[in-house]
Amino acid sequence: MGPPDEADSAGRPLIIPLFIPHLGCPHRCIFCNQQAITGKSTRMPSVARIQTEVNRFLKYGKKRPSTTQISFFGGSFLGLEKGSVLSLLEAAMPFVRANAVDSIRFSTRPDTVYQKTLSLLEPFPVSTVELGVQSMNNRVLDAVERGHRASDTVKAAGLIKGRGYQLGLQMMVGLPADDDAGAMETAHQMAVLQPDFVRIYPTLVLNGSPLAGRFRGGGYQPMALDACISLVKRLYLYFKARHIPVVRMGLQASDGLTRAGEYIAGPFHPAFGHLVHGEIVFDAISSTLYRMEKQPDPLIITAHPTMVSRVQGLNKKNICRWQSTFDLKKIILHQDGDMEKNHLMVANHHVALP
Repeated sequence: MGPPDEADSAGRPLIIPLFIPHLGCPHRCIFCNQQAITGKSTRMPSVARIQTEVNRFLKYGKKRPSTTQISFFGGSFLGLEKGSVLSLLEAAMPFVRANAVDSIRFSTRPDTVYQKTLSLLEPFPVSTVELGVQSMNNRVLDAVERGHRASDTVKAAGLIKGRGYQLGLQMMVGLPADDDAGAMETAHQMAVLQPDFVRIYPTLVLNGSPLAGRFRGGGYQPMALDACISLVKRLYLYFKARHIPVVRMGLQASDGLTRAGEYIAGPFHPAFGHLVHGEIVFDAISSTLYRMEKQPDPLIITAHPTMVSRVQGLNKKNICRWQSTFDLKKIILHQDGDMEKNHLMVANHHVALP
């Protein structure tokens, strides 16, 4: 797996992912095949492996990031045995002492968070705890055999914030027994918990997961990609309106997911987040064009250079749709480095993106 996007520019955090697939999980959810998602084995990473991975990431970036964190993802960190939790944290400590890494973060299930398990973290520079919420609907949690209640998430979030840790919440869309309204309700209940950030993942059918058998038997139909993008767009805008950052939409195109036979069905795209942002821009510019008495042709759109790809859409999809919908012969994109990134000029109309 390549270095994360965060390493590509100065001033942005570098997160070094260390995967502990399925370890510490007392239940196996029907959608889960962590080995397929991460491309890693289910063995506990050794101290030597941790050192190798961390050093590899630290050597990659040419520019100094704002912060650097070692992150334990994939399993349920606080569900591990006490000795394993301490061993992993201690393996990360030399990098913190050497000032090569600022802090540690991890993901865990809501039903592994107690005062006792959080107390294990006190001697260590842990800054961020992410909860695998998936849904705040107990009927959906039962359908996916999640093994915890929505109330566990509420309690866990309170304990984490009470200890002063940054709180991240992860949700999934397209789960069995769920729908768009249910996903929006989950987002509402998550927002009430005042997380510092959220992640939104689509439900995929992975080889070796219990959901794969249900899919092959006709008992589960995954979301179509366009429908999933539309829903995640609504969720993104919902959280943004409440000043809650969405730090990821969609799964990374890891070696596991791109390996033949691992991914079976569902709304996977390696540029999922880009597609969502492209739709947000499309909606904003379309709304402006509809309000014009007459659209100028050629239509000139001015944007910050970093926004051009979102304006165009993947494979210039947005350009083609505007030309077709508004009968435009030509659209010209101008770049202006002085413009704010979330602001556009459409002809002589200012557009502020949501």
